[in-house]
Amino acid sequence: MLLKLALFLHIVSAIFWIGGMLFLTLVIVPFLQSMPDPKERSKVYQTVGKKYRLYGWIAIITLLVTGPTALYLLYGIPVTDLFSAKLHATGFGKALAVKLSLVALIVLSSLFHDFYLGPNAKTSPRLTFWARVFGRSNLLIALLIVIFAVFMRAGGM
Repeated sequence: MLLKLALFLHIVSAIFWIGGMLFLTLVIVPFLQSMPDPKERSKVYQTVGKKYRLYGWIAIITLLVTGPTALYLLYGIPVTDLFSAKLHATGFGKALAVKLSLVALIVLSSLFHDFYLGPNAKTSPRLTFWARVFGRSNLLIALLIVIFAVFMRAGGM
């Protein structure tokens, strides 16, 4: 039962997080670009971003808890074995290593984006540019994480 709950929460959190990033990129941003007043545009984006940030971090924390739980319950791999040379010699282990590296990268990148770039972008065109770059890069990294999750489930690279 715990495995099913962990997998359910992991999948729903991933859907919410990635779906939210896609929605922001493909729907909200184009809509905001149609607004003539840059101050109003920034105000709306700050409001939407702040609201999404809360739920996005709930999803990230859920993913960080349910991922290792599912890994152990589904494959019998404890967190202590994540750095095992024996594990990384397999196709599954290689896919897992890439996925976990991308997870570490996206968590750090999201922290920087959500708590420095995003909140300060309203006062700086340069930070606005970098917030866009980091936001879109995070979306690409998240999609790569899903690809490597598929590789893992299919037996490895």
